[in-house]
Amino acid sequence: MAAAQERLTYFVIEMDGRAIGNAGMYRGDEVGFILHPDFWRQGIVKEAMTAIIPYLFEVTDVAALTADIDPRNEGSAGILRSLGFHETGRAKNTYCINGEWSDSLYFALPRPASTG
Repeated sequence: MAAAQERLTYFVIEMDGRAIGNAGMYRGDEVGFILHPDFWRQGIVKEAMTAIIPYLFEVTDVAALTADIDPRNEGSAGILRSLGFHETGRAKNTYCINGEWSDSLYFALPRPASTG
């Protein structure tokens, strides 16, 4: 299997020729996504990640995909849960943006069992 750095693992989400976000694996085994607010709650990120996740397991050798979100971001937590991720832990004051400390909520999605 190839390391994540050797294969394309982070993608631009486009709609009508316009970049509206991105999604994929961006560091180690951690996945993430961001979408312009005009396109929230339309199923776009779930659709993108539904295609990206199997690809990531195919082109990398990670045992699981992980995610780290702000626990106040209920939308992202809901997307991750709907994709099969489960909560693995929480931590206080893990990052600071514009002087405001945020906590972390951690998720994981284990590599599916081989069917071959």
